Amino acid sequence: MSIKESSATALVRFTGLGIICFNKELGRGEVAAIRDDKHALSIRIQRPVFQEGTGSDHVAYSDIATYEKLPKEEVEIEIKAADRPAIEGYEIYQSGEFDRLGSADTKDFRWLVRMESLHGNGDALLNPTGQPRHPLTKIYIGNGLFYTQKLDTNLFFEKVEVDASGRRREPQAFGNVGETMGVKIEAEEVSFTIRIGGREESHTLKRIEGLPFRIEIKNMDYSGSGVYSDMEDYYGYLASPDGTRVDLSPVVEETAAKGGSVNQVDFCHPIVSDLSSIDKLSEP
Repeated sequence: MSIKESSATALVRFTGLGIICFNKELGRGEVAAIRDDKHALSIRIQRPVFQEGTGSDHVAYSDIATYEKLPKEEVEIEIKAADRPAIEGYEIYQSGEFDRLGSADTKDFRWLVRMESLHGNGDALLNPTGQPRHPLTKIYIGNGLFYTQKLDTNLFFEKVEVDASGRRREPQAFGNVGETMGVKIEAEEVSFTIRIGGREESHTLKRIEGLPFRIEIKNMDYSGSGVYSDMEDYYGYLASPDGTRVDLSPVVEETAAKGGSVNQVDFCHPIVSDLSSIDKLSEP
């Protein structure tokens, strides 16, 4: 199996600070976008436009709707098939054995960092802290195939374990991490609904054969402040029983160490959690 994006009705893409989990009971993927003072949430819905180019035909995209400068509180997004979905619930794309240091399939969902896999044998239970630092924008996505849409190959990471006292252990090679999560939804129609306080707006995306709509959601820090790891933010919401944390530190290339561009890279990567729902993050 491979990812053929052109057969989708709509392609959802999420980049930036957010916690992903899968709700088995409700059959959907969920994302909690962390709304702190550094990251800006933006949403862009785009329609494909088939145009006649010079000597060849090509596809351009035009905006249907954009959402920026959204309030931090009381924002919720729901995306799902509205008619005849190809997938009931959700599916996760995985391609055989996976090795972060050498797997060739860049679309494998496992490039996105799973928090639990950083601890022990990967079965450690991370619990919600019950003290969320910032509001969450909740994004619910149904009827989709979830995969890595973009793998960050510019930065290679090391894993550094930090115990409850703050003592850092020797770093270990970790590998590349997924930068953007993709979701492919095939249906006759896909619905997008955003709720902002008491107001609700909806868009219906009717299938255009071979030309998928795009829904791009970004929660990025554009300040250029040189923060390379979002892990501290995530441990504000999820904690291990013994207080151990894991940091992911980039291996700085020699050119960057001499004044290159690594500290200017927009480094914001979502992570995956084994939580049954992102709603658990909001519970006291």
